Amino acid sequence: MTHDLDRAGGIAAAIMAASYIFGFALFIGVIDGTGYAGPAGNIAFITDNQSVLSIAMLVLYPMAGCALVALVIAMHRRASVEIEGWMQITTTFGLMWAAIVIASGMISLAGMHAIVPLATEFPDEAASAWVAISLVQDALGGGNELLGGIWMAMVSGLAMRTDQMPKLLAWLGIALGLVGIATIIPSLGDLVDVFGLGQIIWYLWVAVMLLRSVPQPKSVDS
Repeated sequence: MTHDLDRAGGIAAAIMAASYIFGFALFIGVIDGTGYAGPAGNIAFITDNQSVLSIAMLVLYPMAGCALVALVIAMHRRASVEIEGWMQITTTFGLMWAAIVIASGMISLAGMHAIVPLATEFPDEAASAWVAISLVQDALGGGNELLGGIWMAMVSGLAMRTDQMPKLLAWLGIALGLVGIATIIPSLGDLVDVFGLGQIIWYLWVAVMLLRSVPQPKSVDS
């Protein structure tokens, strides 16, 4: 059971890293957002790119959120024996983060599917509605990484304390966690990109760490 959790956590961490890479590649190199200014421009952008954006929201939020649950539980198992109380607090933050990631994506998906047909007949109302939807989505986590930062800093620190994580990886997680926490300050909101890019490295490293801890099947001589 322990090794199964390590394997599941490693795969989940790899999925998280892949989702971040996918998101950055999509919004930087594939979707062109130039020329879409203001609320009306936002609606036009969604209408023109609805299919691609729907896929992006599914990958970046519900899929990533489900993977995050597996990773949070795998990391909980590694350190909970020695510091059970602190890991329960840490895991609670992690599961809360996973929940709002999924909720944020579902709100965006439902909002897009409602806004696109509305924009044809009532563009002003559609623009106003999307502003409200975006505010809710940002409040849940699209605009800040408070819960993610708390979980990453705590799980990295506790894993290092129990020798369940390399010190360099743990310090990276703690630093990124502090960056994520700082995004709650409005003037530091742009740090979400730094947090996201750093997470790619952290998730990939955690994936390798967890998967390496899984015993490999012995070869059988023929």
